[in-house]
Amino acid sequence: MTPKEKAKELFTKYYFLFPEKHRIDFGYKESKQCALIAVDELILDAYNNYYHNYWQEVKQEIEKL
Repeated sequence: MTPKEKAKELFTKYYFLFPEKHRIDFGYKESKQCALIAVDELILDAYNNYYHNYWQEVKQEIEKL
């Protein structure tokens, strides 16, 4: 999966975490922030440069959303 695809997937998972009636409280900005927090944790745990670079690219793609 490309970093761009992974970024969209993570964002979407957080965005649709709650039923539609609750998305007013948990919206776009919050979903993006949650995805960034998750990726930051993966970057910290990356055990080699390939994974570290991959998750850095995913983070950049999330920030573009």
